[in-house]
Amino acid sequence: MPSDAPEEVHPEVSFRELAGGAPLAHAKKTWPGQNLRRSLPAGAGLVLPDELGEADRVPADDVLDAAVAAWSAHRIPLGIAGRIPEVPEPDADGPAVEIRY
Repeated sequence: MPSDAPEEVHPEVSFRELAGGAPLAHAKKTWPGQNLRRSLPAGAGLVLPDELGEADRVPADDVLDAAVAAWSAHRIPLGIAGRIPEVPEPDADGPAVEIRY
């Protein structure tokens, strides 16, 4: 059932979900961290090309964050995205806020 809560995607939460719920062992700006963050979406069918054209100028960690955010956004209308918290809580301004992954 759709929620009226504003939804956000947090890339590290999404990567953690792709890693089976385990925190990632390497920071996103390191070579092993970027390799891991590229392989996790690939394992879910989201394979990034080696060449990105104009996007080659974008830092690799930003491209990877955008890709995993798209993976999470795709899961929301399918009804398979997770949420934190499971029951959205109101923020200081009143509307409930949740992170989707």
